[in-house]
Amino acid sequence: MREEYFTDPQGRHVRKKHCFREEQGMLWVDIGDAEPGQMHKAFQYRRRLVLGNCHQLKTDVDSYNENNPHGASLQMCFNFEEDLLELAQPTEYAGIV
Repeated sequence: MREEYFTDPQGRHVRKKHCFREEQGMLWVDIGDAEPGQMHKAFQYRRRLVLGNCHQLKTDVDSYNENNPHGASLQMCFNFEEDLLELAQPTEYAGIV
């Protein structure tokens, strides 16, 4: 269900179905009619998934830096603010020929 998207009135490509964990298992809701509490749970659930991926990436980078035979030390930035701002920029510019 997470493959279903729609275009919102502002032209954004938005995931239609969202899930979160409940006592009885995973519950899927439609963003168009889900209650705010359900969407908050769904967004928090996805945020925890992103955090888990970042934690594993940091573990992998730290291990590489401490154990690679090249003496390399690679740095990763986990602050995504600038990335999000860049991704929010339009990809087409009106009036430019």
